[in-house]
Amino acid sequence: KLVAERLRPGDISTHCFRGGVPWVDENNQLYDYLRRARARGVKFDVGHGGGSFIFRNAVPAIQQGFYPDTISTDLHTGSMNGTMMDLPTTMSKFLVMGMPLPEVVLRTTWNPAQIINHPEVGHLTIGAVADVAVLRVAAGDFAYRDAMNGRLRGTQRIFCELTLREGRIVWDLNSRSGTDYPKLGGKYGLKPG
Repeated sequence: KLVAERLRPGDISTHCFRGGVPWVDENNQLYDYLRRARARGVKFDVGHGGGSFIFRNAVPAIQQGFYPDTISTDLHTGSMNGTMMDLPTTMSKFLVMGMPLPEVVLRTTWNPAQIINHPEVGHLTIGAVADVAVLRVAAGDFAYRDAMNGRLRGTQRIFCELTLREGRIVWDLNSRSGTDYPKLGGKYGLKPG
């Protein structure tokens, strides 16, 4: 009733793929109330969290072209140590459900910035603050879980290799900013002792 009737244009329904909310009928088809809400201007946000994301709702939505407007994590200790883990893992779930990579990136960067009225972020144009995530899409055999312990297997996983915040490195998974040890020539500025 909330999404179908009460939310107004610009309102955000977060935790949109949570359990307990009907998304599909007995034929696995999306309920029309979701499309009507979107047509009214309601925005749908993932907000994965520790208990607010199930494949039973997400997979049919993605397969039927009903993508979330924004992909987010609802990061807290329970979710990061549970099935959500982090934003690249959440993004990976949408990739393996069939959403194209450009759509996954769009709904994780530009769309959220626009929806919350912060057009100065979420893009890499000249003059923008250098907030950059360098991502790598790895191929392999990966599995992902939802809040109901459902598992979905896939052949791709997104990893964040490097993150810049205002032009400074704040995350460096594979030490890309370091100097290779042999090139240092043993010169660390320390005296043997």
